[in-house]
This record gives sequence, structure tokens and C-alpha cells, in this order.
Amino acid sequence: MKSSDLILHPRSARQLENIKRNLPHALIIEGSVGVGVSRVAKEIARSVGSPEFVIFPKKKVKNEFAIDMNEGNIVIEDVRLLYAQTRTKQPGRQVYIFDTGLRSMTVGSQNALLKLLEEPRNGTHFIIATHNVDQLLPTIISRSQKLSLLDITTEQTQRFIDTLSIIDDTKARRLAFVGRGKPALIKRLLEDKGEYDARVAIMTDAKTILGSDTYTKLVVLQKYKENRLDSLTLLEDMIYQLRVILKSRPDRQLVYDIDRYVESRERIGAGGNIRLQLASSVL
Repeated sequence: MKSSDLILHPRSARQLENIKRNLPHALIIEGSVGVGVSRVAKEIARSVGSPEFVIFPKKKVKNEFAIDMNEGNIVIEDVRLLYAQTRTKQPGRQVYIFDTGLRSMTVGSQNALLKLLEEPRNGTHFIIATHNVDQLLPTIISRSQKLSLLDITTEQTQRFIDTLSIIDDTKARRLAFVGRGKPALIKRLLEDKGEYDARVAIMTDAKTILGSDTYTKLVVLQKYKENRLDSLTLLEDMIYQLRVILKSRPDRQLVYDIDRYVESRERIGAGGNIRLQLASSVL
């Protein structure tokens, strides 16, 4: 991967170049899913000549840890191994990346990481690539510099899609919608037909809910009652579609609906009951 492969919002790109010139001991890279937090972390490691050291989230399956980017967390066992590894002098600069996936780090692993941050060694750097910076301990955040990756602009999104030479115009338009501002997500959806079809289905359900009666809305929402991630994506699509409409047709009811869906999304994101919040958003 080269710097030219990265597509970043201009403001984020400028911040990245400043960080690469003076890489801190600890760095948090945060942004929405699909914006490329892990790609940026790897680019920073490459830019300072570090081998690629990535610690992935894990989940216990039959008493053994297995990598799970969706449901796993960075576990304390891996941080302890890293602590032992970094106690000896390493050649050159070493960048260790914690790719937290869709979740975060366990409290135990964060406390173990604090020990590493409190005992800095020259040439050793730690990067947390996360979509959930609010789940990190305040003590971790206070000891780290932060790089917040903004979603790329609408113009950047369209230019990126144009470079992909997509023959199907409908697919190109759908990718522009579901991958809005998120180049890593667009590329992943283009390469994985199953994930693309599933994402388009959520987009379609969002449109159906916004244009249906209450009964139909509740029927569609039943599909999402046990899936937190998909329910959040559904609400985000609904909010986005309404905001697009609001730009061309100001309406007080639209503002009210947007606020209601935003509130439900925030409550589900904070761990609230999915079924209850989805139902309350349309009743």
C-alpha cells in the first residue's frame, strides 16, 4: 500500500502528514466504519519503516480465542504478550497496531496497555484503530494523540467510483449511496457480492419504511430486532434519505422525524433494547 492509494478527506490528509513527520508514542485513529482507519494505521507504520504488527480482536470459541472482526475485542492475553515483546530492544522503529474491528478493547486489555504507555521506549509506537473511541478509557485517551478521519466528500466519493470502471450504472449509484464518504467500504462491497447484496437490502428497507404505513414499517423492522449493527445501518440510511429530501423541501415534520430516528440510533448504539427502540421510532 502506498500513500497514493489512500483516499482521505483533505483535512484528514493534512493531519496525517503532520503526524507522520512526528509520530507520537501513542496514537488513536478513529472514524466511521469503512473510512479506512486500519489502512491509515498501516500506512503510518510503512512510512516509518516498521514491519506490519497488527493485533486483532478475538472472541472465545470452544475455550479458544479466534479472530472475530465483528464480535471480538482486543484481549488482555495479547497485550501481555506484547508487553513482554517490547521489553527487549528492537531494531529500527516498531509500530504496533490494535485493530479493534467493530467493537473495542476489553477493560483488562486497556489497563494492560496503560502499563505500556506509561513506560515508553524510544522507537516504539502504539496505534489504536477504532470506530468506537468513546469505549476507550479516559486514561488511554489522555495519553494518546488522536487522528479523527472524516468521511470523504461527495465529490471525492464520485471520483473514486469513477475510477473503478463499473459498467452497471445502477450498481455505481447504489455504491455511491451505501458507501457515501467511505472508500474502504465501497471497495469491500465491490469485491464481496454477498456483502453488497446485504447492504443494498438494508438501503431498500430504509426506503420502504419511509414510504409505508405504520403496519408495514413494523413488519420490515422485525427483520432487525436482533441485529444491532444492521439496525444502526438501517437508521443511518433513513436519516440520510430524509436529510437529502429536507435540503430540497424544508418541512417541520421531516425535522421531527430525523430527530426521532437519531435518538433511536443513539440509544441502540449505547446498548438499548433494539426491538423497543426501532418500534418507538415509527410509532
